[in-house]
Amino acid sequence: MKVTIINYGVGNLYSISSGLKRAGFEVEINKEPKGNEDLIVFPGVGSFSAVSNYILGMKGKLEDLKESGTFFLGVCLGLQIMFEKGTEGGINYGLGWFKGEVDKIKGNVKLPHIGWDLLKVVDLSCPLTEGLDNQYVYYVHSYVAYPTETKPVVGVSTYGVTYPAIVCDKNVVGTQFHPEKSSKVGRIFLSNLYRWVKR
Repeated sequence: MKVTIINYGVGNLYSISSGLKRAGFEVEINKEPKGNEDLIVFPGVGSFSAVSNYILGMKGKLEDLKESGTFFLGVCLGLQIMFEKGTEGGINYGLGWFKGEVDKIKGNVKLPHIGWDLLKVVDLSCPLTEGLDNQYVYYVHSYVAYPTETKPVVGVSTYGVTYPAIVCDKNVVGTQFHPEKSSKVGRIFLSNLYRWVKR
């Protein structure tokens, strides 16, 4: 199955590419979708403001691919860009696939949040959560999504606030944690992802 990782022009994409290849995907890194992929990945690199401009420039194409059944995975910033707007670097707009905004982690906690935290599955209906409940996953972030709808949130973690760790709706999934850096639990997630896309 073919994957395109969208290259925003910043960050190291080797880790997510390697993780997807180990799970069985055939991976390419491109500046935009080719249109024949099974899965498109928004990686977790860059700032919301910079990536917003880049992603919105191809919003129409992404919408068409989403409606046609192409699967999408957003990791960290890639999850955040799927929401309506973000406050990093001023107010910037996302794809609006999930309702809510992205803002700094609230609470008296050290930022950025770097390290392992507990993932709690709150909705078992998403097959991507299999084997993930009460497991530890790896985070590197200062911002989180504050959704206005609970339905797409299938997993949460807590650091200062309780925030979405996994959002899932139809053919779109986002993780605030980095599966490619989450060791065994990350490999479980990526294996689930492979089966989800293949079904």
